[in-house]
Amino acid sequence: MFDSTLRRLRSTPVVLIALAALLVIVASVVLPRFITPVGIILIPLTLLAFVATAALLLLPVHILPAVALVTFALVPARVLPQDGPIGALPLTTMIIVIWALRRLLPTKTDAQPATPPTPFRSATRYFALIFLVWTLFTLARTPDLQASLGWMISFSAAVLLPLCIGTSTREAYWIRRTWLLLGAWLGAYAVVEGVLRFNPIWGTLFSMLGLTDHQHWSVYRADASFGHPLFAALFLAVACALAIGIWLQESSKPALAAAVFSGLGLVATVSRGAILAAAIAIGFAYTVSLLLRGEKRWGKFALLAVLMVVAVVGLFQFDAFTARNNSVEAELSSQARDLGVWVSVQAANFTGWIGSGPGTSGITGRLFNDVTIENSLLQLLISLGLPGVVLFLLMIGSAVAHALSRRAVGAAAALLAYTVCIAGFNAIDALRPMHLLLGCLLILALNPTRADAAGPHEPGRAPSARRVPARPKRGYARL
Repeated sequence: MFDSTLRRLRSTPVVLIALAALLVIVASVVLPRFITPVGIILIPLTLLAFVATAALLLLPVHILPAVALVTFALVPARVLPQDGPIGALPLTTMIIVIWALRRLLPTKTDAQPATPPTPFRSATRYFALIFLVWTLFTLARTPDLQASLGWMISFSAAVLLPLCIGTSTREAYWIRRTWLLLGAWLGAYAVVEGVLRFNPIWGTLFSMLGLTDHQHWSVYRADASFGHPLFAALFLAVACALAIGIWLQESSKPALAAAVFSGLGLVATVSRGAILAAAIAIGFAYTVSLLLRGEKRWGKFALLAVLMVVAVVGLFQFDAFTARNNSVEAELSSQARDLGVWVSVQAANFTGWIGSGPGTSGITGRLFNDVTIENSLLQLLISLGLPGVVLFLLMIGSAVAHALSRRAVGAAAALLAYTVCIAGFNAIDALRPMHLLLGCLLILALNPTRADAAGPHEPGRAPSARRVPARPKRGYARL
């Protein structure tokens, strides 16, 4: 273990070591100015940041996106500063930047074999490039340059930068395993939280930090480690769709278990939009699996159909879901969403349907009404205009098509679940940590993850060939 760490330290690019040294120098200059207003706690936090950066430089490069995913799931955005560098570029996105730098400066240890490009994968990159160019064009119209630049940096680093990397097979492999594992454990935790009507771990942490409780609804809505039920619902809906797709194609029992636990946790969040998104994604996975399979295993699909019917019936018998549907707050939420559609159309028309600038949907929308636009696609319509929304959907659609072209139903269903789910709240434009999830899903959709693609243990690493001595034929033994 120690020898491998030394080898990795020697192979770490000099540029990255220089960046770490620059971080220490800048911190030593800037830190004294903030000790008085923030307090002495800033010193251990800075040291912790330095240690974390050093660890990210020493860890195997292919697990860093999975590390970012774990950080997103277990470290709520609420406990992190919302202003300053972390507010503009979330902590999880910084991990993706370090991963991309290490991949763009490859070493012999971290090099990965290249694969021939495919049309849909190339189309995803072209649409992403055009999307970036269009975003730069709308930047000239922004009423708030700081907000627009912050949004552009966050989205480009978390979503577009991973598309610049070549083959990311091992990264996709670990993202898939990590998402399923987190979905299962956090889904089970959400169920326990819903039964207890109390968040024993992260709720206690929020109380210790003096943060307010989000539970202001007529029913208790589990939020697990995410700090808000909508965030938890998005993560669990994607996990459930991913797991169902993998189970349909690979008959993986752990994937089926992950689907069950993440689905139960999703119900515990009582988030109607996310439940609908998961149902659409599962139906999509069910349909394409029937079309893609040469041989039909009707027993598996019949089982899924029965489970879906039972889930729908059980959902409508779930007291919390019924109470949520019949509550006054649900009616007010529906009215606010309808008003948000009207505001979005008016704001988009006001900008000539070409956008008011990245991340400015709230500023432009408030010219017509103070309602929060709880739809990410409508927010993009205001900020990036109709061309921006079309390019965004084309980028996702081509990635889904690429996943289906290699029969990765789980990745395609997960990306669809994410897209439908963000149409139910303000995720992309207002919540920059959510950009990481889209970046991870694009890595998952554009790269093979099945273990038999390159080896029995881990994609990207060829299995060690075991030489078997040839036995001479009896007829030639005398020769």
